[in-house]
Amino acid sequence: MIVLTSEQIAQYRSELANNLDALAALDIMEEYVGEKLADAAQAVAMENGIEGVMDFGGTDWFSEKLDKCRQFICQPKYQDLRQKYVPGILPPLTDFFAGSVGFPPGIAGIIATPFAIYIAEEGEKFCQNFNSSP
Repeated sequence: MIVLTSEQIAQYRSELANNLDALAALDIMEEYVGEKLADAAQAVAMENGIEGVMDFGGTDWFSEKLDKCRQFICQPKYQDLRQKYVPGILPPLTDFFAGSVGFPPGIAGIIATPFAIYIAEEGEKFCQNFNSSP
C-alpha cells in the first residue's frame, strides 16, 4: 500500500491549487501523513457522509472501490490520460464516482482525489495488474 509524505501532500496541494474539492480532500488526507493512503481515503469518505465504509472493515472499502476504478480507468481510451498527472485523472474519476458509483457530484470530486493520487503513485503498474488478471 502507498504511504504519503508531507512533501507529497504539499506537491499535490500545489498541483491541485485550483480544485477546491481536491484541496478539501487533501486537508483530511494531511492528517494521515505517514499512514496508508487507503486509511486517508476512508477518512475522506466518512467525513463526507459516505455510508457503508466501515461495513467493509479495514481497507477493504478502498480496495473494492479501487477495483471499480481500475475497470474504468484502465480502458484503452484512457491510456494517455493515465500517463498524465493527478489533475488530468481527477475529472473522469469524478464523473465515474458520480455516475457509476452514485456519489453526489460534490462529494464525488472529493472522494476521487485519494483514488487519483493512488493511480498516479502506482503509475503504469496500476493497469498492468488489471491487464494481467483473467
